Amino acid sequence: MTRASFRQRSTLVLVTVALVASVTQIPTASSSAGAARRPNVLIVVTDDQREGFRVMPRARHWLKAGGTYFDNAFVTTPLCCPSRASIFTGRYTHNHHVTSNDGEDGNLIQQSTLQYYLQRAGYETALYGKYLNAWDITQPPPYFDRYALTVRSHFYSGGTWNVNGTVKTIADYNTTYISRKARKFLHRAGAKQQPWFLYLATAAPHGPFTPEPKYAHAPVPHWRGNPAVFEKDRSDKPNYVQRSHHRFTYGRATRKAQFRTLKSVDDLVGNVFHTLNHLGELNDTLVIFISDNGLMWGEHGLMGKGVPYDQSIRVPLLARWPGHFLADATDDRIVANVDIAPTILEATGVNPDPQYPIDGRSLLGTSSHRSGLLTEHFPPGNHPPGNWDYWASTRTKTYKYTEYYEPDGTTVKFREYYDLRADPWELDNLLGDLDPSNDPNIAALSQRLAQERTCVGTTGRHACP
Repeated sequence: MTRASFRQRSTLVLVTVALVASVTQIPTASSSAGAARRPNVLIVVTDDQREGFRVMPRARHWLKAGGTYFDNAFVTTPLCCPSRASIFTGRYTHNHHVTSNDGEDGNLIQQSTLQYYLQRAGYETALYGKYLNAWDITQPPPYFDRYALTVRSHFYSGGTWNVNGTVKTIADYNTTYISRKARKFLHRAGAKQQPWFLYLATAAPHGPFTPEPKYAHAPVPHWRGNPAVFEKDRSDKPNYVQRSHHRFTYGRATRKAQFRTLKSVDDLVGNVFHTLNHLGELNDTLVIFISDNGLMWGEHGLMGKGVPYDQSIRVPLLARWPGHFLADATDDRIVANVDIAPTILEATGVNPDPQYPIDGRSLLGTSSHRSGLLTEHFPPGNHPPGNWDYWASTRTKTYKYTEYYEPDGTTVKFREYYDLRADPWELDNLLGDLDPSNDPNIAALSQRLAQERTCVGTTGRHACP
């Protein structure tokens, strides 16, 4: 079926409730939300997935054909924990301060999270799967009523889990176990007259890309690479790119392995949706599917994530809520992980605490129209920055401008600029091609980026893009 690009208009009307800026403030639901049944909320988060719906027919049926696909979706920091903190809070990394995977989980203000807001507003909350990498596995995830959490994605089977307060080793395959726990929760919640919030986070398709045995040799669509994989001249790029030499064979093998793990994610999506349908909850549930970041498959010689190139920051993002998101539709707005929290808060009629301003924009209606997006990356933990891990970038539909910084975070040591209309694969850095005639206005771009790096909220002089 064809998908029409559109600017969606929401019929959801919210009544504004004045809030007092206080640490102890309890979130409230608006009166319009109380007049009708508030939706259940389901978030599915995969790990390091940049694409893969070609091998996910159930997800295509339920989420693509049944909902809206956002084809210009990005994460604001392409790294697991910062991205997940942005999903929970709707805030940029420079505002929630979980800047790496290395022990900064305690920086997250738990009273600024979706789970806090929804639990205090009467939702039953549950988390199954990955939480935050350095989280103390013996501790419960705050504001989740029920949970089975693990902290890293390296163990597809035999990992350590905290299941409602009991730490144990789970022999089951990660995705299958999450699916079983999710269905059990849904059946239990279905017997109550209480809305719920369910957060599911798989290990797949993170390395070591261990497939479920039944999919160990499953065929996947052939991949011919792309121009960035076969880039010959990288002299216009930073030194870390010039030194990297991962090529097409690496990317092809990684892609194949990731896709095989995604087949089990597809089973999870199918099982959860069949359960929702059986329970009669399908039309009353807002579902959002996203990955925490992308992954390089040899583009520019690179592997992994944490870099400003599109294959690292671009992710699949789909939303389904009948009557509010169009079915079988594609939305080409620039959207991001920071937009998930405000979307859910608007849908549920819950008002966040204004002392923790939300930087994202709701995907309902047209308020999330933005001309560009900030992406940023910070040194790991309290360690000094490495050669190229401190950067910020502003991306629009037509260009991308990136600055790499010295340890002080302000002194620029390298710049990149790509004309995305003429060069979507980011092959020709116009600031490194030795041709000053095609250079953009660096002063204006740098000033814009500096403002974005300190942005807060969506209104006022320091509003975020």
